[in-house]
Amino acid sequence: MIDRYGRVIDYLRISLTDKCNLRCVYCMPAEKRFRPGYVNDVMKPEDFKFLIKGFADNGIKKIRFTGGEPLLYPQLPEIIKFTRECGVKDIAITTNGIGLVDKIKTLKECGLTAVNISMDSLKQYKYRAVTRNGNLNEVINAINACSAIGLKVKINCVAIKDFNDNEIVDFIEISRRAYVDVRFIELMPIGEAKQIYQRGYLDIRNVIESLPEIRKVKERQHGSIADYYVLPGSKGRVGVITPLSCSFCDRCNRVRITADGMLKLCLHSKNEIDLKPLLHKQYLFNESIKEYIWVKPRRHNLVKRKSSDSSRDMYQIGG
Repeated sequence: MIDRYGRVIDYLRISLTDKCNLRCVYCMPAEKRFRPGYVNDVMKPEDFKFLIKGFADNGIKKIRFTGGEPLLYPQLPEIIKFTRECGVKDIAITTNGIGLVDKIKTLKECGLTAVNISMDSLKQYKYRAVTRNGNLNEVINAINACSAIGLKVKINCVAIKDFNDNEIVDFIEISRRAYVDVRFIELMPIGEAKQIYQRGYLDIRNVIESLPEIRKVKERQHGSIADYYVLPGSKGRVGVITPLSCSFCDRCNRVRITADGMLKLCLHSKNEIDLKPLLHKQYLFNESIKEYIWVKPRRHNLVKRKSSDSSRDMYQIGG
């Protein structure tokens, strides 16, 4: 699928649920509660399967499942297996890693090829503070378990001034010792993060590029939103994702589906398209989706407005 600016859209992110077992300060309100047993009241597994096949048939080559927390979605293995059967070879999840150790072998057998794990500190007391009661040891064990069975692992770290800026070098050392990419994500003024943005924003690109020895990787993978760097002799890479200070809109190849069945053509746009009327209507879906993709906006307004237009919190979008 191609939009009106010539970008090939071949990457889909699907939020299976907005439920999460953590309450990260830049993502979800501390007081947010979900009723017992709740996972998704709007979209059924068969609805997601219809969309997966529909998008795959129309040229999507990579699908990433997010949340909330995708590991809380009971049918995640089934959904991943179905995605592989639809011909999608690049299948990933973004997770906080809590409970992943017990599930990762099954998920790989179903077709999972890559895992992004969120980890914003290497110190237990800081990790517990930013996640509001998360267990860092579970996350570290999850990273090791993924690496042990050959899955591609990326660590996502939201860079926050006066919180984890004194751990940047320690994070980078992980990429030196292990076949893991460590990616630093610029704090974005969206949802809950608006409350800490002014005091927490860190120019992470400048921090990374000021470090001795580190060198920028010249070749960029198709659709990559990260600029990558390496240290001499390192096994992994260091990534920098900076949608605010250095927009990557010109190479954006992705769209998103929220847990309530809305298509977001841009993470930071308030505009959404309801896909539910298209469910299980293959011909109508095929005719409509290309028209929707065609009008994907050229760029977001983060740089101009210093604030996201989206009215949703990050846990409702999947990042």
